[in-house]
Amino acid sequence: MFDPVTIDLITRAPPLGDLDFEALPQRFTNAFAEIVAARVRLRGVASLEQRGEAVTELLSEMRRLAAAQELLVATAPERADRASAAFVAGTAHQLCLMAEIVVADGEPHFSNINAIHADHEICATLLFLIADSQSDAAEMAKRLRRPEGDLSAESRLVTAIGDLAAGRLRAVIASEVAEDDFDVYDSPADTSGGGIAVEALLRRLHAGVIQLARELLTAPRADPEAVTIPESQRIFAQVRDLCVAPIDDVFDADGPLAVSVFPGPLHIAKLLLAVSGNLVEASLCRVSAPDGVDSAAWWQIIRRAARKRPYLWRNHREALERGYLAKGVSAAVSFPTGGGKSTLAELKIAAALLGGGQVVVLAPTLALVDQTAFSLGNAFKDYNVFGDLDDEITFSDVLVLPEIIVTTPERCLVLQSIQPEAFADVALVVFDECHLLHPRESDRSRRAIDAMLCILNLTSYAPDADLLLVSAMMQNTEEMAGWVAELTGRPCLPLDLAWKPTRQARGCVAYDAARITELNELLATEQLTATTKGVPKHLASQLDAPPFAFFCLRQTWATRNRDDYALMALLDEAVQFASNAAEKSGKWYLTPNGNVVAGTIAAAAAEDGLKTLTFVQSTTAAESTVRTFRSLLPKRRVTLTEEEQAWRKIVEEELGGPQHCYLKLDATGQVDGSATSHHGQLLKAERMLHESLFKRRDGVDALFATSTLAQGMNLPSDIVLIAGDSRWDVTDDKFKQLDAHELLNAAGRAGRAGEGGQGFILVVPSKIINIDDHENTINQHWMSLQSIFSQSDQCLRIDDPITGLLDRIHMHAHEGNEDYFLARLPVGDGDVADEPARAMIKRSFAAYRKRQEGQEAWIDSRIDAALQRRDELCAEAGSDLAGTRRRFRRPTL
Repeated sequence: MFDPVTIDLITRAPPLGDLDFEALPQRFTNAFAEIVAARVRLRGVASLEQRGEAVTELLSEMRRLAAAQELLVATAPERADRASAAFVAGTAHQLCLMAEIVVADGEPHFSNINAIHADHEICATLLFLIADSQSDAAEMAKRLRRPEGDLSAESRLVTAIGDLAAGRLRAVIASEVAEDDFDVYDSPADTSGGGIAVEALLRRLHAGVIQLARELLTAPRADPEAVTIPESQRIFAQVRDLCVAPIDDVFDADGPLAVSVFPGPLHIAKLLLAVSGNLVEASLCRVSAPDGVDSAAWWQIIRRAARKRPYLWRNHREALERGYLAKGVSAAVSFPTGGGKSTLAELKIAAALLGGGQVVVLAPTLALVDQTAFSLGNAFKDYNVFGDLDDEITFSDVLVLPEIIVTTPERCLVLQSIQPEAFADVALVVFDECHLLHPRESDRSRRAIDAMLCILNLTSYAPDADLLLVSAMMQNTEEMAGWVAELTGRPCLPLDLAWKPTRQARGCVAYDAARITELNELLATEQLTATTKGVPKHLASQLDAPPFAFFCLRQTWATRNRDDYALMALLDEAVQFASNAAEKSGKWYLTPNGNVVAGTIAAAAAEDGLKTLTFVQSTTAAESTVRTFRSLLPKRRVTLTEEEQAWRKIVEEELGGPQHCYLKLDATGQVDGSATSHHGQLLKAERMLHESLFKRRDGVDALFATSTLAQGMNLPSDIVLIAGDSRWDVTDDKFKQLDAHELLNAAGRAGRAGEGGQGFILVVPSKIINIDDHENTINQHWMSLQSIFSQSDQCLRIDDPITGLLDRIHMHAHEGNEDYFLARLPVGDGDVADEPARAMIKRSFAAYRKRQEGQEAWIDSRIDAALQRRDELCAEAGSDLAGTRRRFRRPTL
């Protein structure tokens, strides 16, 4: 569940007795998986005891661990392992809080700081900030609640801490009031001398948090070497000292020292003192303008960005320290899913815009184009952001590029063919989800070819542009960076830090082996006397079994050690299997009924308030699984917002009525069943409506999607279900397992930084997996899943589609895409007609790789074969090369 960097952080925590810190990451993962599985299975029952002895024992251990590590952080804030201790304590608190259930009478819990105590959620929020884990702090801050309208010092401080952790620094500053103005505070509940003292201490701490927020929104000092103690640290240190005072005349002069202590404010002051030192280093506002960029203009953009996202994560800071923002420096970024790649991209875009250039952003799907254009539009309000081509826009409307254009590679290729000179002022090309460059064995859509041609053209039309290749799936980051460096003639940074701000527990649905054997024997026995070809209905209704979740306690399924896995009940009731008959032998066999099982699990999760994103393999499957979910929770309703109602109206008008819409509403206009779909058949307005409904915490509980959502879309979910690990291959007329990067990219949608730091991923395999926990055996199909999930997110060694094309042309094996590729190679004039094509192929990733391998002969032979084949095509068309120039240069959609 934890990445290698975080595992190292955990294992460096201060040792405690005989606790094995090497195994602590697995213990954390097991606790998380147990808690989520119990929530799904028990659907939010109020009694903690009902969650089982295993969960109760885990929580007891987590509480002890949190208390011990937190004490070490507070008592020795300067210790070298402070960040490790803070992260361990914060994570232990977080797991305990996840397991807590609202008491039976439904009374809300409010976060409190009093004279002797500060609640765990407040401490955990600050501990994560100390641990340089701002995303976990932001998530924990959502648990900080105070009574509506409460203006006490305690309430103001708790709210300010929550805003500080969530990055709402302007809200912190806006909460400032005069400490000595009693009219703006509610009277303290305790008006004794001690109560008044606590009130004063909390007011002072609130003033310190406000001052810290101001410091975090301050531009870098002109003299960065000047050493001064920030005012916020002076305030927190002052409160710390005021919380402890000696009491005279209690003991003899040579006896022990008696002191008066306010433990609650003292503990918060110590934690805030540690926070104030850490956050300054992570402040976005401390990023200086790159060389050649006007400092005042840079500050305006940074200050605006800091309103929403004021903190830089450790991987962001590492990239900046390596010169990422400098003009003339490109980068290949393969941070894991949820690793903050968008933040880095926006900083690079800001530098390019302020340098007077234009930016082209490539995204693989229209859904991602829309999301990216919306995000960039909010980030760069003073610039023209163009989100691709709408149907009603003609090409003449886009001859002059806007400052930022977001489009797919295919449509960008069209623009290049119409007016390549329009790209001359492009200063930055960003390719999000750049693993689209990689050719898929079964992909006949030419997408990888178009993507590679698009990049080669852009770097030719805009030779001074920097290139930013972004993909969580990219394994060969250093190799890609080397190619980009050769392509541009300038440096390119390989950024592939494995750290990620979120964690994911990955597992699969499995069934008891004895039950599966029983059902197989039942099918075999009944078939002996059956008169039907398929399984009769009375027998089909008996084919069920309770599902289990089989989880790996490590980040990847890299081992087959049983101690690295956990098996836990997922649902108390059995789920129904489907059945089929073998085509040749006619033998009956069980099938997993994966879509129905996924819908059932999603419905159980929804009953405990967990949002579930389920990936299915077709539009038909998405819609059928939505119906399954609705049938299980028929009374659930969701009200549309005004914006959503407007989208719905557009969809109904375009389709001719509500009966043609995928989203079903009841007679009152509410969403029927709290679930919807996402796939390629949705209209744009329809897609935006469905996404909006799922993004809202009070929106629909479940979204059933095809792979359109796996490509980088940011739709946070608590649980990701993958219904089936294979798809039907039309060419081979059989099911084939999905590629590793497809499954891992889908899994990456679970948990998003600041929304849900932990993600719960469950694969419902395409074949039934049965497990015998006593004999320690598992179905063979699990091994094929293990080969995929044993890999990290960076699982794909990106290849060049041109490699295979050139090889097939050289072997005279023309399958269709080869001629398509040749028709899109550039053509020169007169005696140098072949030179542009020859130069383009030599600039390709395929040629770069062969040069690195010392295979220059391969490059020359493939170029010669390609140009010869192009001449043959021209001859077949009955025209000379010059006369076909336009045909070769103008691609089609």
